[in-house]
Amino acid sequence: MASVKNISLFLLSFFSALLWAGENSNMNSLSSTLSLSANGTLQRSSAVMTPSYSEGMVDSTYLLGPGDFLDIMLEETYLSVQVYPDGSVAIDECGVVDVGGKTLSEARAEILKVVAKRYNPQYCFVQLAQLKKFRVNIMGAVNIVGQMMVEPQTRLSLLLRLVGGTLASGDNADVRVIRHGDTIHVNCTNVFDNGDFENDLMLQQGDQIFVPFLNLEDAVTVIFPGYRGAIPYKKDRTVEEYFKMAGGARIHNFGYQSIMIRNTDKTSETISVSDKSTKTVSPRAEIEFSLKSLVVYVGGSVTGVGRLNYEPSWHALDYIAAAGVTPVTGSWSQVHVTRGNRETLSVNVTEDVILPGDFIEIPKSNYENFKDFTLFVASLLTVLSSAFIIYVNYK
Repeated sequence: MASVKNISLFLLSFFSALLWAGENSNMNSLSSTLSLSANGTLQRSSAVMTPSYSEGMVDSTYLLGPGDFLDIMLEETYLSVQVYPDGSVAIDECGVVDVGGKTLSEARAEILKVVAKRYNPQYCFVQLAQLKKFRVNIMGAVNIVGQMMVEPQTRLSLLLRLVGGTLASGDNADVRVIRHGDTIHVNCTNVFDNGDFENDLMLQQGDQIFVPFLNLEDAVTVIFPGYRGAIPYKKDRTVEEYFKMAGGARIHNFGYQSIMIRNTDKTSETISVSDKSTKTVSPRAEIEFSLKSLVVYVGGSVTGVGRLNYEPSWHALDYIAAAGVTPVTGSWSQVHVTRGNRETLSVNVTEDVILPGDFIEIPKSNYENFKDFTLFVASLLTVLSSAFIIYVNYK
């Protein structure tokens, strides 16, 4: 029995020592943050409680909440109080004041009303000493999901950057902020690309952010040098809109000269960069931005055979004139255009549309053909007569 009693006493002493050590550790941790002044008032340690980051001056609409610290001067007494989880602050010998959800000016008025029972309000002052940090939840098409601890006055755009941005399949045009049961829809594409600062929300404690995934069933593929992305298809959406949604304005532009559009039926067309604001595409099309310039090839009976820069307003006649043809050498009425897969078209040189990559062939005029035929016959007769003379002399 004595041994059992000794063991019990030993265990009791051991657990008492552990409990005392834990309480002492908590007190040491608390004393590192708060210390007693000469008159016994709790003081805040500036070494431990460094001010949190805030966006310049605190906004007048900032709402106090758990974790905020207030500096209160009551005549010759200085207090530093923290807002409790229930939104209240306790003031020695004055009582408890509910400041949660109130602006600083509203909280100041409530506190001065309570302390006026003991102190002269003319010698009392209340200021915001440190802003609270809080957690928000972010889910959906982002690189990091879960809870994030954010600084006070953090905006939605900064939070998205802190989580590594949205995924390529994320819908930046409809980011949802769930706040107090209400859902706020934010078009972050306008925020990022067009500077829509008014809709760059200031986050609040308890906010839940969700970035939806895009519906890529009929997605249009946008291709840049070294990068490609998929953008949801929408009827009447222009190439320029696909360009912006794919982040083309944020990717280094080497100077795009042309745009190749490939359709699902294996047809393709090339447009100039200036036409991207009016051109639309079909579902599941590919839009490739190229550094190659748009050209039209000109050959046949022209002075300068080769290629000319594509001009959307030009017709075949303009290219023929630029290549240097005269009515004596070339025929206007028999111009042919080779397009795509070796398709040869007869065109009206003043009306029909010329597309990038077309080969314009200008045949010789009848006069030139007759002259060539005459020269050929003359050359042939010369050869025959020379051969006959040689034959006769040899005989």
